[in-house]
Amino acid sequence: MRNRSKYDILNPMGELRNQHIFDFFKKAKNSGNLAHGYLFWGPEDKEKTEIALWLGKALEISDFDILRITTGEEKKEISINQIRATKRHLNLSPFSGLYKLAIIDRAEKMNSEAANALLKILEEPHRNTILILITSEPELLPRTIVSRLQEIRFRPISLNQISKTALNKKYTDILDKSLNNIFKDVEKITKASPAESRREETEIIPLLDSWMFWFREKMINEAKMKTNGKISEIIKEIQKTKNLISSTNVNQRLALENLVLCIKN
Repeated sequence: MRNRSKYDILNPMGELRNQHIFDFFKKAKNSGNLAHGYLFWGPEDKEKTEIALWLGKALEISDFDILRITTGEEKKEISINQIRATKRHLNLSPFSGLYKLAIIDRAEKMNSEAANALLKILEEPHRNTILILITSEPELLPRTIVSRLQEIRFRPISLNQISKTALNKKYTDILDKSLNNIFKDVEKITKASPAESRREETEIIPLLDSWMFWFREKMINEAKMKTNGKISEIIKEIQKTKNLISSTNVNQRLALENLVLCIKN
């Protein structure tokens, strides 16, 4: 049996899935080669945030010198005021220790003003400051921002480790059917009776989540293939459809049928 290390506490699967990231930062710390900005991207889970906080502890950064930014429960985007607060935080001298750390979770939710303000911070970083952007959708971030960050990719959980609530084979198998049969399945899924007025919460959203994860896994596995651009566009369309169904009164059947046409074409 493998001896468990201190890093295991951050991995809910009990495996050192991202041991390479711990090793990378350990070497960077020891050699003094830490960058001013990092992009943590990978599957939508808590591990990216946990490792960002672990890095703060490893660098002996006090809680007063760590700022966390996210959308919050009531906000749908990260505002320019939050980025201005980040700039003020990084401009101040450390309360104790050598570094100031700012973590921006769900970074893809920045509005255009916030993104422009963040770009200025990245263009003129202060000494002994570290900025970490966290996202599961790096393709939604402006390239001007990504190009100024050192990318740290988090490995996905293998398909056989994912619960049926995250990836349901019943839903992914639908995509192997003919277009006509897919439309029939879509009709069944969206044809809710009055007693099933919230059916999108029990069928439609899990279906979209399963498709989303399946295509993300496919994109990672086929990273060097020419089809990657098409897969990225499909992922964006799935997310767009999910947002429409979750937050508007859009015709669900029509929205799903349009998405299927995008996927199959």
